[in-house]
Amino acid sequence: MSASKEQTTAYLSEWAAGFRLEDAPAAIVERMKALVLDLLRVVAVGAKLPWSRNARQYALKLGGNATSTVLLYGDRMDAVRAAFVNGAFAHACDLDDTHVGSMHHAGASVLPAALAIAERENAGGRALLEAAICGYEASLRIGLAVQPSMFHRGFMATPTCGTLGAALAAGKLLRLNAANLAGALGAACTYAGGLAQFYKSGSVIKRVNAGKAAECGVISALLVQEGIWGPRDILEGKEAGFFKAFSDAPNPSRVTDDLGRGYRLMEVSTKVHAGAGRLQASNDAGLALGSEHRLAPGQIAGVEVGIPKVIQGMLTKTDPHDVQSAQLSVPFSLAMALSLGRTRGAAAGIRPEDYERALADPAVRALSLRVRCVVDPEIEAKTNTEEVPSRVTLKLADGRTLEARVDHPRGSPHRPMAWDELSGLFRDTVADTLPEKSIARVLDVVADLDGRSRARDITAAFAAKASPPGPRRAQRNRKVLPRKARRTRKN
Repeated sequence: MSASKEQTTAYLSEWAAGFRLEDAPAAIVERMKALVLDLLRVVAVGAKLPWSRNARQYALKLGGNATSTVLLYGDRMDAVRAAFVNGAFAHACDLDDTHVGSMHHAGASVLPAALAIAERENAGGRALLEAAICGYEASLRIGLAVQPSMFHRGFMATPTCGTLGAALAAGKLLRLNAANLAGALGAACTYAGGLAQFYKSGSVIKRVNAGKAAECGVISALLVQEGIWGPRDILEGKEAGFFKAFSDAPNPSRVTDDLGRGYRLMEVSTKVHAGAGRLQASNDAGLALGSEHRLAPGQIAGVEVGIPKVIQGMLTKTDPHDVQSAQLSVPFSLAMALSLGRTRGAAAGIRPEDYERALADPAVRALSLRVRCVVDPEIEAKTNTEEVPSRVTLKLADGRTLEARVDHPRGSPHRPMAWDELSGLFRDTVADTLPEKSIARVLDVVADLDGRSRARDITAAFAAKASPPGPRRAQRNRKVLPRKARRTRKN
């Protein structure tokens, strides 16, 4: 590469322009295929939620050229809007893959952009994987360069760093050269943003953060194709570049060091539980304690959970008022996990509907108020760019004390889900949505992305026979209802 490492934007763009799938070790290619499959799993869950159906309806009203597909539904629209809707589906329930160090959901922002453009261009599976790897690496590395300062300043990484990764992936599929890829990164920074006030005030907008990143990444690459490009030194620009704007102490070397040799995507976690990445270990611990000791919420007098300082005040709300804030609450998620462990066992995965039921359960809500989060020096020391461990201590009403510690949550880099486990989870998730023939076809297509599969094969196979409930029903289902009432309305 001719650009120096100090020219971070150009260095990254030159690497991406020249990257070929054969440059990556086989383990990287296999992991990328697994992450594509995991995206489809979480889309199958997220596409059915009210805010996802509303996002789809919004895009359908706008229209557009029918070049790309909305996953599961099969709607045809332009690549920009398809990237938005599919990204919104993927991030709809906080089940999408996550990277602890960059605080970023790369899959939900990069892959919908790459898939929309790959389908539009009729790209092969190898080209899709190349673009996806480039987008992941760019967004994760940029995130590592500005975190945790970006988070402390009140910005979310997915609609910021994710926009840049999506732009690079889309540009790679459009065969932009290095200079134009740098221009696409510059253009993407016009759109990069996303404030984290929802941690405090709630709202629904977080649900479409990844969709906006995917959408704006595609827009940025298409604009460059038409001759409208952004600053080619956008990352390192000393006066108003990305690093300057989003971090008090940026570390640009996190972008360029071992680029093309080490792959940050291997540090990405796939989630078992719908909810923030930093509460996965606490949920694992709660399920294990509840399962082993057959605990009901009323038996637990108090709970102490050890946390790293970075989540204090952000993920420690004890009385969430809706599903989104519950999914961002260590105390509430832990109280729910302790309750679910008794009936579902330690190996359960927590789903969006579990939060709905728990919010309507006075015993779980009362237990959440008895959870105390404390900054634990040992947990702090073991928290790294790959995972957040947890220590959970229970004080029971009968005077006993119980403790569980989880250093590596399920799905984390030190406890990853292999292809067989992920494909089993995919099958289980989509069993009520897709016929067995379609499920088998999706698995075959994704497994062969580095062979003969094409991007269009994915969108063709991953489509339900009948569309999930439409937007009018989504409006009716906006309010949390008991399970029986929800069944009644569907009939």
